[in-house]
Amino acid sequence: MSDDEEEKNEIEKIKSTAVVKYSVPKPARFTKLQYNTDLKLPPANWLSSSADSYGLQHVLYQPKGFTSFRMAQMFPDCVGEVDVVSDSENIKKLLKVPYHKGHISMMVHRVENTLLLDDFDIYRHILRTAEKEWEWLRKFFYENVERNVVDEERTLYIKNKKRKALQEKSLVSKFLYHSLVETEGEEASIKDEHFKCSTVQGPLLPEPSPSEEVPDPLSFSHQYNRNVVWTFEDIDMLIGTDLPIFGGGTHPCISLRLSEMNKPINVLTGIDYWLDNLMSNVPEVVMCYHLNGIVKKYEFVKTEDLPRLDNSKFSPKLIRDVAQSILSFLKSNATKAGHTYWLFKGKDEEVIKLYDLTSLCSDQTIDNDQNPFIVPVAMLLYRVARNMKNSSERRQPGTIRMLLKNCIKLLTQEKYPEIVTSSHYMLSDLYIPANTNPDNPELDHSYYDETESVYDDDLDDDKKDCTTKVLILNSEDHQEKFDNYYKPPPPIQGSLEERCVQGILHAAAGLDGIKYFHAEDQKEKAAEDNVPFAKPNEPIPMPYSKINELTTALDVQSNKKNKKKDKNKKKANVGSDMPLLLKNTQDPLPHWQESLKRNISWKEHLKTLLYEKAVLIYAILAEHYFVTKAYGSSLRAIGVLVRCLQILSELKYPSNCLKENCVLGRAGDCCIMVIQNWESVDKYNEQLQNQGEEDLKILEQIEADERLYNIQLIECPLKCVLLYEMRTVEQMLIKSIECYEEALNFCEVEGIQRRLGNALNEVGSFYLNKAKNSKEEAMVMEFCKKAETYLKQGLEIFEKARDDANTALLYTNMGHLHRLLAHISIPSGRGELTSKEKHHYNKAFEFYKKALQVLGDRKHAPNIWDAVKWELSTALFTMGCTLHENPPSDINISEVEKEIIETLQKALQYCDFDKQNPKYPLYQYRAAMIHYRIGSLYHSHIWNTANTDANRRNVIQLAKINYEKSAKLYLVSCDAENYLIAQMQRVSLVEFLAETTTAVHLKLKHYKKCLDTILELKEFVQMILDNKIDIPEEDLTDFKERSKESSYKNCSSVFMLGKQRLQFVLRHLIKLCLNKPPINKNCAKFAEIYKNCYSLTFDLENCTEFKGFISKFSDVLIKVGNYVSDIDSKK
Repeated sequence: MSDDEEEKNEIEKIKSTAVVKYSVPKPARFTKLQYNTDLKLPPANWLSSSADSYGLQHVLYQPKGFTSFRMAQMFPDCVGEVDVVSDSENIKKLLKVPYHKGHISMMVHRVENTLLLDDFDIYRHILRTAEKEWEWLRKFFYENVERNVVDEERTLYIKNKKRKALQEKSLVSKFLYHSLVETEGEEASIKDEHFKCSTVQGPLLPEPSPSEEVPDPLSFSHQYNRNVVWTFEDIDMLIGTDLPIFGGGTHPCISLRLSEMNKPINVLTGIDYWLDNLMSNVPEVVMCYHLNGIVKKYEFVKTEDLPRLDNSKFSPKLIRDVAQSILSFLKSNATKAGHTYWLFKGKDEEVIKLYDLTSLCSDQTIDNDQNPFIVPVAMLLYRVARNMKNSSERRQPGTIRMLLKNCIKLLTQEKYPEIVTSSHYMLSDLYIPANTNPDNPELDHSYYDETESVYDDDLDDDKKDCTTKVLILNSEDHQEKFDNYYKPPPPIQGSLEERCVQGILHAAAGLDGIKYFHAEDQKEKAAEDNVPFAKPNEPIPMPYSKINELTTALDVQSNKKNKKKDKNKKKANVGSDMPLLLKNTQDPLPHWQESLKRNISWKEHLKTLLYEKAVLIYAILAEHYFVTKAYGSSLRAIGVLVRCLQILSELKYPSNCLKENCVLGRAGDCCIMVIQNWESVDKYNEQLQNQGEEDLKILEQIEADERLYNIQLIECPLKCVLLYEMRTVEQMLIKSIECYEEALNFCEVEGIQRRLGNALNEVGSFYLNKAKNSKEEAMVMEFCKKAETYLKQGLEIFEKARDDANTALLYTNMGHLHRLLAHISIPSGRGELTSKEKHHYNKAFEFYKKALQVLGDRKHAPNIWDAVKWELSTALFTMGCTLHENPPSDINISEVEKEIIETLQKALQYCDFDKQNPKYPLYQYRAAMIHYRIGSLYHSHIWNTANTDANRRNVIQLAKINYEKSAKLYLVSCDAENYLIAQMQRVSLVEFLAETTTAVHLKLKHYKKCLDTILELKEFVQMILDNKIDIPEEDLTDFKERSKESSYKNCSSVFMLGKQRLQFVLRHLIKLCLNKPPINKNCAKFAEIYKNCYSLTFDLENCTEFKGFISKFSDVLIKVGNYVSDIDSKK
C-alpha cells in the first residue's frame, strides 16, 4: 500500500460529527471575485449593520473572555452530557500541541462530568491590571512561573497589536465582504435541531444575574456565529465558533480562506482549516490566492484532503491521540467542583502542568474572597441542577443533590440569599417532590436511577491529592490513559421518615436565609433616599464626560435599554412554550431570566414555597406515623403543620397547600386511636414531646415568623389540634370532637361527618362505661345524661347520612343507656319492678327494635345485628326474670304469669340459633334457662288449678315441652347441675299427675313415664364417666356431706334426689302391679321385675365417693333399663 493510500485510510478512520445547537447568522451566498480584484479597497457593505446577520464582523480581532461559562449557562442540558465546553480556538490550540511549541494558558473548571476551558491571557489579566485585581493569582504566578514567560507574554500581546497583523485581519475581512451576495427574505438554511428549553415542571425560582454568571462580564457581550456539539472520536464537546460559512450553486456549504500566492500554507494553518471545517461539518474549503491584495485564482479543496496538502501535511491520528490523552489527563486530575485549575505550558516546554489554584492559593482566596470564578461556578452548578430537575429526560436525583450541595458550599447565604434559598428548596423537593401524595407517598422506586452519573463533585473530598499535575508531551504513547478516581454520587435512598427529615432540614435552612433578603431591600431603599443636593457656593457638575468615558457610558446605556426590551418581551411571552434558541436578529439569545406572574417579591414567593414544602412533608409524616400507629408523633407533626399553615395564611398569596378539613380530620383520628390504645398513652406522650433536630430548626423559623406577623396561636382557627399533653381519655375524646366539628366548619365532607358521628358514639360509650363503674346514683345519672347528649348528636348525623349500620349502633347504645337507667332505678331491697324501671326497659326495647328495623336483616351488618339481638334478648330476659322472681302485686296472678311468659318468649324469639354465630353457645344456654322458667311457670299453674280446669291438659303439655327442651339444651351446654334439676322437675311434674289422678291405669302410666325420664340419665352419667362433663371440685371431694343437703343446689344432692326418686317410682310400680284386681294378666311378672330393679338400688347405699356412686348409678340405670325393655317386649 502506498503512503498516500495509508494517509487516506488514516483520515477516513477519524470520526467527526457536529450538531448545530444554535446559529445566529443567515446563510451567506458566495460569489467568486473577478480576476485582479483589489481586496485592499473596502466594499460598499464592509462592516455595515446590514451584513452583520451573516456573522462576518467577528473576523476582526475581538477578545472573547471566559466564554465557556456563557455557553454552559445557555445550554445547561449539555453540562454533564458533553466532555468539554470551550471556544473552538482553545480546542484547536490544545490539539496543535504536537506541532506547535508555543505557550498554553487556560483556566479549567469542572461541573459534574464536564470541563469548562477558557483561554487565560496572562498579560491582560495579571501583568496589565491594577495591583489589587487578581492579586492572589499574580502572587502565585510570580512565585511559580519563570520571568522569560512574562516577557514572552508581553511580546506576544504587543505583536498581536502590530500594524501588519491588523492589516492582515482587515484584508481577510474585506475579502469576505467582497465575496458576499446579500439576499432579501431568504430563510435560514442552518437549523438548530429542534432545540428547545425543557418545560418547567416546578415553581418559578430566581435566576442568577448575568454579571454573576461569568468571571468577566465582558465575555457576555460576545455572541458566536454558532454553537455546536462536536463529537471528535469519543470526545463530545460543546464549542463556540465564528467560522463564516458560505454556499451557493453546486457548493452549498464551504468555508473561504485567503492565502498569499508566494507563501504556501504551513502545518498549523492547515490544521486550523481542517479542524474548523470538522467542527462545523463543512465538506470543503475554497482557497483564494492573492498577490499583494490582488485576486489571482481560486482552488476548491475537500476537507479530508487538507492533511495531505504540500508543505502542510499532518497526522490526524496524532491529533486524535493527543486530544484523548489531554482529556483523560484533565478528567483524571481536575476532579473537584468549585476548584479553579490552571493549565499551563511554557514556550518550547515538553510538559503541560495543571495547577489546583484553589488549593495552592487557599490562604489568599478564602480570606479575601478574590477568586472571580467561585461565584460563576456556583451559579452554573445551580443552573445545571435546576435544568436537570426540570427535565423529564435527565432527572438524576443523586447528581442534582450533589450539584446543589456544592453550590451552597461555594456561596455565602448573606450575599446570595436568593440562590442559596432556592437551592435549599430544590434539595427539599428532591427528597419529597411537590406532587407527592401524603396518603400514598411512593418514593423508593421513583428515585432510584441506574443511569446516575458516576462522577462525584463533593467538595469535602478529603483525599490528599498533589496540587500540581504534569502531562509529558514527548511521550511515545500519545494515547496515554489516566485513571478516573471519581465516585458516583449516591442515589437518594433511605426510608420515608429519613427523607422527610432531610427535606425539613433543607426547608428550615432555606427559611433561615430569608432574613438576608432584608439587606438587599435596605440597600435599594438607601440608594433611593440618598438623593444628592446642591451645595452652596459650589458649581453644579454638568453631565459631560471624556470621549472614552462617554463611549463607555453609551455602551452601558445601550445595555440597559436592551435589558428593558428583553424584560418586556419576557412579560409578553410568559407561559408560552418558547424555543430556547431563536433565529431572530433582534433577540437571538436564549431566555433564562423568569419573572413572577404575580406582584410578589422573591422573598415572599420563596417563603411561600418553603412553608408549602414543610406543610407537605409534615402531612406525609403525619400519615406515615398514623399508619405505623405512632399516634403521638402524628399529632406532633400535625401541630407543626398547622403553624406553617397559619403563616401561609398571613402571606396572603395563593397556595396549593392541604385543605384544613383534612388536617383537622386526621388529628381527630389520632385522638380516637390514642383512646382505643390507651394502655400505650405514656409512649404516645413521649412521641408527642420528642422533637428531633429538624423539628427544632423549623420551629425556630416558625416562631420568628409568628412574631413577625403577630400570630397568636390562641386565636388560630386550627388551635384545637395543638396538643401538649395527653392526660385523660375524656380530654382526648372531647379533643377529637372539636377537631371534627372544626373540620366541618371549613367544609362539609361526608367522610368527616361520619367520623364525627363515630367520635360522638365513642364519647357516649365512654360516659356509659363511667356510669357502669360508678356506685353513686347521682354520678350515674350525670354520666348517663352526658352520654345521651352525645349519642343523640351522633344519631342525627348518621340518620342524615343514611348510614344504617352506624345508626343501628347508636340505637343500640341508646338502648344500653336506658337499660343502665333501669338498673339504677332498682329499689334498695330488690322488690317488684318499679314503673320507672319498666319505663326505661320499654325505652330500651324501643331503641333495640329500631336498630333491627334500620338494618333490615343480618346480611347488612352482621356484627351489629348480632350485638343488637343479644342486647335485646338480654334485656327481655332480665326483665322477665325480675317479673318472675318479684311478681307485681297490683295485678292478679294469671295476668302476671301471662306477662312473664310473653316477656320470656320474646327473649327467646331474639335468640339466634345459627351455629355460625359466635354467641351460639350462649344463646343455647339462655334458651335453656328461658324454657326452664316457662316450664316452671306452667308447673306452678298446674299446682294452683283444679283437675276440672279445661285448659289444664294444654298447660301440662306446655310444661312438659319446656322442661324437656330445657333439659336437652342444658345437656348440650354440659351444665350438669341444671340438667339434673330440669330432669327432676320433669319427674316431679309427672309424679304430681300420678298422685292427683284416681284411675289406676293412669297412675301406672305416669309412674312408668317417671321411670323412663330417670333412665334418660344414662347418657348423661356416661358422659361424666368419660370426663366429657366437668363436675365441681367440691362434689368430688365432699360427696358424702353435700349429698345430704336438701337445697339441691349441687350435683351431689341432685344425684341423691335422683336415686330417691328412682326408688320411689319403683316402689309405686310394684304396689300398682300387686294391686287387686290386677290391671292385666302380666302384672305379677311385672311386679317381680320391678322388685329386682328395686333391689339393684340397694347398691347405691353407703357410697362415700362421688366417682364410686356415679359408677354404680350407671350400672343400676343400665340394668333397670334392660329390665324395662323386657317388660315392654312382653306387652
